[in-house]
Amino acid sequence: MITYVFLATPEAGNFYQLLPYLNGSPRLLYSSMGTAGNNRNASTCAAFLTNEALYEPLDFSLSLTYPDGVRNIDISGAVSIYPVAIL
Repeated sequence: MITYVFLATPEAGNFYQLLPYLNGSPRLLYSSMGTAGNNRNASTCAAFLTNEALYEPLDFSLSLTYPDGVRNIDISGAVSIYPVAIL
C-alpha cells in the first residue's frame, strides 16, 4: 500500500497536481489535486494498493504539475509504503 499527503502554497485561486509513476508508467487513476481557495494553501492526499512489487522491486516517483501563473510553490509532504499481505 502506498499513501502520500502534501501541503503546498500554489497561491490563491490556483492548484497543483501530483501524478504517481510506478515502474516508469503514469498511474492517472491514482493522481490527486490540491486546490487553493481565497488563501494560498492547498493539500492533497491519496492511498492505493498495488501488486507491482510482488516479483520485482518497485520504482515509485511523483510528478508535480501546476499552472504557469504560479510564481513560487512551497511544498512539503510525506510518502509511506507499507507491505500488505492478503490472506
